[in-house]
Amino acid sequence: MPSSHSALVTTLCTTIGYRSGINSDVFILSIGFFLVTIRDAVGVRRASGIQATILNKIGQKLSEKGIMDFKPIKEVQGHTPAEVAIGCLLGFFIGLAFSVLK
Repeated sequence: MPSSHSALVTTLCTTIGYRSGINSDVFILSIGFFLVTIRDAVGVRRASGIQATILNKIGQKLSEKGIMDFKPIKEVQGHTPAEVAIGCLLGFFIGLAFSVLK
């Protein structure tokens, strides 16, 4: 259910922020990595999955009418915003626990 990618980058950001401080260069870099990963999980991958589904439906109809041969493309589904949010919460608490426990 939760996004493992968002949990991983959130854990990374939390751990770096705790150990190096939120004013460190490495923390700013990890935030950038976090934002790119989250954007990809929610926006880009989800949109390409929806597009692939529609293209497969169009291709199937054209193939049924004999207009063209069609081989279905892979449908990669991204994460829903809820899955990403739960992954971020899970990652934050895991990162905090490992940082505090050392």
